[in-house]
Amino acid sequence: PESRECMTAGNDKGGVRHMPIIAVATTKGGSGKTTLAMCLAHHWLSQGLTVEALDTDPNRNLKTWVGSSGVAMPCEAIGEDDVLDAAAAASSRADMVLIDVAGANARALLYGIGAAKLVLIPCRPDSKDVIEAARTHAHVVNAIKAARIHNPKADIRHGVVLTQVNNRAQVTEHSRAQLQANGLHVLEAVLPMRTAHQQASYRGSPIDNASVADDVAAIAAEVMHMIGVRHASA
Repeated sequence: PESRECMTAGNDKGGVRHMPIIAVATTKGGSGKTTLAMCLAHHWLSQGLTVEALDTDPNRNLKTWVGSSGVAMPCEAIGEDDVLDAAAAASSRADMVLIDVAGANARALLYGIGAAKLVLIPCRPDSKDVIEAARTHAHVVNAIKAARIHNPKADIRHGVVLTQVNNRAQVTEHSRAQLQANGLHVLEAVLPMRTAHQQASYRGSPIDNASVADDVAAIAAEVMHMIGVRHASA
């Protein structure tokens, strides 16, 4: 499991340790963005890491959920113009920072992507979600191009997380194949459709359910690999 001792992916800037910032972003609502952010946050908290979340969505769904769930995690609702400063400040305090990026808010989307070490794009196995995932991917690619004007080695890692998945449905692998054909990296781990996700909006965090906890642990393991977290002795 992850632990504070294995967190070696941060960057030292001016004597301040800046830890990984992960943006959960999509241009389409209903793809499981807030659920994915909440699940990952609670998973890392359960592993002993410190986590802070930033909610850029005007509906404040993540902040409301955190407040009602009993999960002990700072979650700040921020405006689009405060994304960069808030992300930098949070990354100097916490082991992991998650930004729930409002897809309908263009500036918040661009700032959230620009601040991130990794962008996760939630996508249901559905043709409309696949199209929107490709559009979000294009925003990430453009952010990388902009950063490379001044730093040719700049990079923003990114990948698609399939959500609300029915593991028996052929459409899941069809969607995966479509995404990969369009040049998107798709995580092997998925977030299956489970009743616990709906119940959690009333009763707490989805990972209180053992099956969901296993699903999220698999996604988190891939995420840690993507951002280069390794044991300090490695």
